[in-house]
Amino acid sequence: MERSRQGYVDIELTAWHEAAHAVVALHHRRPVQDIRVSTRLPGDGCTRLGPRMRWPVFEPTPGNIRAVWLQTLAKYQADIRIFLAGPLAEAKLLATPLRSLGARSDLQRAERCHDFLVDAYRYLSRYCALPKPLPADWLACERRYTRRLVARPRHWQAIGAVAAALLRQRQVHAVELTALIQSALDSHRSDRTMGLFMS
Repeated sequence: MERSRQGYVDIELTAWHEAAHAVVALHHRRPVQDIRVSTRLPGDGCTRLGPRMRWPVFEPTPGNIRAVWLQTLAKYQADIRIFLAGPLAEAKLLATPLRSLGARSDLQRAERCHDFLVDAYRYLSRYCALPKPLPADWLACERRYTRRLVARPRHWQAIGAVAAALLRQRQVHAVELTALIQSALDSHRSDRTMGLFMS
């Protein structure tokens, strides 16, 4: 009995984790194809993102190199926030620090993206003057930003709605995901409006 209860808890945490990835991805205008949680392997889930928008190919001139850097920074910054959203949602749900959670793969992916950005900046800055480099605590700043993003009431409500749907049916496709999030956002707006009238 205890084992099945633990399995359900793992599935529930995974649902919130994957829902957070999806909501933050859509916040950053990344298409989400579907999200899933496994009942056979508790703790196993997947958020499949759609293809990114293709960036234009630039000629290698100083102005274009600067544009390439800014696009690369924006793309990887969004990816880092998407990776961090899942573990941060788990930490919020459990009311525990992020460092105490066992799952590390998303955090490692975020760190690899950060390392890539540092290397890309170092490489591209040899060819032209770029905006100032990433500060040493940039990844920690992104973690704090993503924590606030996930905790925004409208986002947290949307994450909860998607997680509940995942617990019921184990998979949510793009169209249903969009409808769930829109419904949660509409509900959040009406709750706020009712609060204004009640006060």
